[in-house]
Amino acid sequence: MSLSQYLKDFTRLVFPNNCVGCGSELFASKSMLCWKCIHELPKTGFEKHAHNPTAAIFYGRLPLQHAFSWLFYNKGSLAQHLVHQIKYKRNLDLGKYMGQQMGQAMLETGLYNDVDVIVPLPLNKKKLASRGYNQAMLLCEGMAEVLQKPVENVAVIRTRFTETQTKKSRLERISNVEQVFDLQDGHLLENKHALLVDDVITTGATMEACGEILLRIPNLKLSMASMAAASKI
Repeated sequence: MSLSQYLKDFTRLVFPNNCVGCGSELFASKSMLCWKCIHELPKTGFEKHAHNPTAAIFYGRLPLQHAFSWLFYNKGSLAQHLVHQIKYKRNLDLGKYMGQQMGQAMLETGLYNDVDVIVPLPLNKKKLASRGYNQAMLLCEGMAEVLQKPVENVAVIRTRFTETQTKKSRLERISNVEQVFDLQDGHLLENKHALLVDDVITTGATMEACGEILLRIPNLKLSMASMAAASKI
């Protein structure tokens, strides 16, 4: 056995490279999911169509250019596992990896070619301090690498802490995010086509609330994207 092969095997033993989805060993160092999990990702295909169920959430509510969710989100599903790994298990590399996959899917459609800037849905300072990172920002960073677009995270801010939306009804979600967002450096997005990004869309209440604020910016065009969406939409 050559020295290089020995070192490679030793490194793999000490720092195993396992699939985040199922735990099986990975042989491609830059991947985070095995081929089986990649094949089983519950992709929506929404990014390929201007009219899709995620976009339909906002019809009559916000004048969007486009909107899509990349995966279906179901309880106990692979998509839920990946979202939880990013959001609660501090898997920052996975967040960027999933953002890269979303960006590649967008490139293949051509619908988002005129996006100028990517905007993560902001977290309140209190939640950001406790979590240590914004999961939407991780997705944006991965998307930016593929799309070659800048990320802007100071134009809009979250002004107050809100309770989790997970177990709230649609009306409760809307009430929970009223007057939550505000512009800070809105001029940075003037005359731009901005893509607002979050991890999961359920009713769209949070994204709508942030989108309403962003659309106050002069000549802003707005699109939205999320890693996943509740399959009931």
